[in-house]
Amino acid sequence: MADLVTPFAVRTAATLRLADIVQDGELPLDEIAKRSGAEADPLGRVLRYLVRRGLFTEPEPDVFGPNEASRALQADAPGGSREWLDLDGAVGRADLAFVELVEQVRGHHAAYPAAFGRSFREDLAHDPQLSDSFDDLMETKSDELAPAIAAAVPWERFGRVTDVGGGKGVLLAELLERHPDLLGTLVDLSGPAGTAEGYLESRGVRDRAEVVVGDFFDPLPPGADAYVLCDVLGDWEDADAVRLLGRCAEAAGADGREGSVLIIELLPDQDGEFTEMDLRMMVYVGGRMRDLDRTERIVGAAGLFIASVTMLDDGHGVIECLPDR
Repeated sequence: MADLVTPFAVRTAATLRLADIVQDGELPLDEIAKRSGAEADPLGRVLRYLVRRGLFTEPEPDVFGPNEASRALQADAPGGSREWLDLDGAVGRADLAFVELVEQVRGHHAAYPAAFGRSFREDLAHDPQLSDSFDDLMETKSDELAPAIAAAVPWERFGRVTDVGGGKGVLLAELLERHPDLLGTLVDLSGPAGTAEGYLESRGVRDRAEVVVGDFFDPLPPGADAYVLCDVLGDWEDADAVRLLGRCAEAAGADGREGSVLIIELLPDQDGEFTEMDLRMMVYVGGRMRDLDRTERIVGAAGLFIASVTMLDDGHGVIECLPDR
């Protein structure tokens, strides 16, 4: 359980895209090194180690090829695991902050800024490559999640839905496509909001969608029947999560309305994904994952109550909240 050699060797292979380089068959080490931009000798040592662990083949000395295990690291592999392991990408880089986990647990400092000199969000803002890699990963995740969310809730009972922190608009576009009478608003910072304009146009729903540039800790556009927070609250500790929920409750209750606030987050399961994500949120951004009891506490602190919970097959829950009056 404590071995670091294998994970870093695998991540090195993912970062250098070695599985893609050899996907069509065996190649000499020198050629693999040339195509990956690596030095042949250290690369060969990494590859030989991975071969002994069942990843790649070495049919003859200094010749390496693919196998079933290596195909999982190809760019086109289902699930996209390579992007999550890429040390040049936002999430792969963020995992390196776990070297500071013990100091965060001791209360000495937050892990990510200690490892890299600035926060995760500041890193994304300063480095377009990191930002683009993160956006691509979130888009892939949203592409998988959005259809399930759209099918799980009777969205037709709402006239307008506001997606708070909605990124490029994958979820909102899915909802508007499925429900021709639904109107939508997306609220996010200037970068994602700018991308959302074109994306919603490409999905053919731009005429029913308003894109608002803004910080979701500021007052939100009032008047929607539902305010959606999809994979957002886990990025924040309880005090900030309550502030954000309070903004949603404020906007949902404007002009005497009783709109809904829908929280979509991963909930505890039996395979450890929830607890792993909880540590990632703590290390990356100082956030946390929450079970229903803890969610109920922050929801109550924001002047709401949980009216219903709908579970999705992947472990996410759609938690609908209403004003507590």
